[in-house]
Amino acid sequence: MKINFKTILIIFLVALLGGSIGTYGILELNKYQNEIVEKEDNVVKTQDSVTEQVLYTNENSGTYVNAIEKALDSVVEITSQSEVTSYYFFGGTTTSEATNLGSGVIISSDGYIVTNRHVVKEAKKVSVSLQNGETYEAQIIGEDSKTDLALLKIDATDLDYALLVDSDTLKLGQEVVAIGNGLGKGTASSNGIISALNREVTIDKYTMTLILTNAEINNGNSGGGLFDLNGNLVGIVNAKSSSSALYSNTATIEGIGYAIPANTVKKITDDLLENGYVKNRPTLGVSIYTSDYNEYYGIEGLVISDVMENGAAAKAGLQAGDIIKALDGVELTDFSQLAKLLDDYNVGDTVTLDVVRNNSSLKINCVLQDASN
Repeated sequence: MKINFKTILIIFLVALLGGSIGTYGILELNKYQNEIVEKEDNVVKTQDSVTEQVLYTNENSGTYVNAIEKALDSVVEITSQSEVTSYYFFGGTTTSEATNLGSGVIISSDGYIVTNRHVVKEAKKVSVSLQNGETYEAQIIGEDSKTDLALLKIDATDLDYALLVDSDTLKLGQEVVAIGNGLGKGTASSNGIISALNREVTIDKYTMTLILTNAEINNGNSGGGLFDLNGNLVGIVNAKSSSSALYSNTATIEGIGYAIPANTVKKITDDLLENGYVKNRPTLGVSIYTSDYNEYYGIEGLVISDVMENGAAAKAGLQAGDIIKALDGVELTDFSQLAKLLDDYNVGDTVTLDVVRNNSSLKINCVLQDASN
């Protein structure tokens, strides 16, 4: 049987209209089942209801509008430029320039800006664009890999800036607005709620305690703000979960974005401002090869790729190529585990490392040192 497309469209529209009329009728029926007995101060009360219904009025709407109006000028667009070195299997390298787009939030009237560390990582030049179109070259005051935060400074005054909330007082279900340079297309906003608090997430080898939100987060939002409906800063957006089911059986992921809590932002930026790094954080002073390296060579443990000069490991006698198998008896499988273990220690504590060097097992005592710039 031949079906005319126009006929199908007409049938669909008629069905849609019928459904709309039916819904409207039900709403009207429920409305008139209750006799309205009192109306004052924009509140309707009925005889057989224990609830009060606020009559809708446009005068009381626009909380998102107010929040965005207050917060928008504190959000900036960030462009960072860095050099990327490519290594070839048969030898040789090439160097090219890479551009990274992200966001930031002004936190003082004299030009201090917080963003994600991964937005400005290894940047040779960082540019900041304000909402009024003015562009400034920014100085990197300090960076912190563990919390994925960086502090920038531009030479400007009398700027609109964000006020930070006490993030320990946040509630599940609280409405929030994410504002940032999504996809590098300019500043935009999206709304949602706080879906979870104190969510532990491992990002780029570090385990962080973050806020989970269902506000839409896109590439380029990194470093932007998550604001409450008063326009105050709840946290700094830094990641999202995503997947694609187009060519696989993996379920798609929607509405899972993360933000660094405002209290963490305040603590870290204060340290970066004062010292250029985060003080009183114990470190070994080593760089570790990635898990891909271990898998390729079939190695268990953490393989040291570099020992920092005058760091704790260097003073203890550790060398590049050493394999750290355990710390104080706890077997080590990846860098994120090591970083989390060190959170339980203080600067000046001595730890015992089980190390393999040239197929020989060693026990090395190492005095943890403060992080350095």
